[in-house]
Amino acid sequence: MTLEEFEERLRDGDRWVELIDGRFSRLDPPDDMHGDIVRNLSLALAAYLKRSTDTTATFELPLIVRHNPATVRCPAVSCFRTEPGGRFAETDRVLTGTRPVLTIEIASNNDRREAMSERIRNYLDWGVAAVWVIDPVSRHVHQFHGQIAGQQLKEPQVLLGHPVLPGFAIPVSDLFRQPGWATQ
Repeated sequence: MTLEEFEERLRDGDRWVELIDGRFSRLDPPDDMHGDIVRNLSLALAAYLKRSTDTTATFELPLIVRHNPATVRCPAVSCFRTEPGGRFAETDRVLTGTRPVLTIEIASNNDRREAMSERIRNYLDWGVAAVWVIDPVSRHVHQFHGQIAGQQLKEPQVLLGHPVLPGFAIPVSDLFRQPGWATQ
């Protein structure tokens, strides 16, 4: 499949899909824990982005990590550096070839977990400065910065955004918090 054909599928509303070495791939839909983690990250990132004028975040934006053969990955969250006046440029795209400074993956189901090392390698080889993998099963966060070996964080540690999101911090336990309305 070409990038153009893949983009057309996205425009037609296809979700949870990727293009791996030119082959179309469908991921299982995210589960409730995946959604809780994204919600918790969204709250923390929103507070951070109010203070940071040079960064923006997108959710489930497909990233063209390689052109030949075409590979498109769709992380849960991507954070981009922005130029003045262009803060929301990436949010209007169906897919992008712009390299984020950070991708955040959630290892929430088997197909996402099984391909995680390849996904991380795709981002780092493309030049993404940092990759975070949030694992709801082990309740850990794995951080990768460039080609440096990953660091594992667990409760009660705090996930710090330095150097890609200076000043960002969230306790690891807050990532896995269930929303109040879900327990009522």
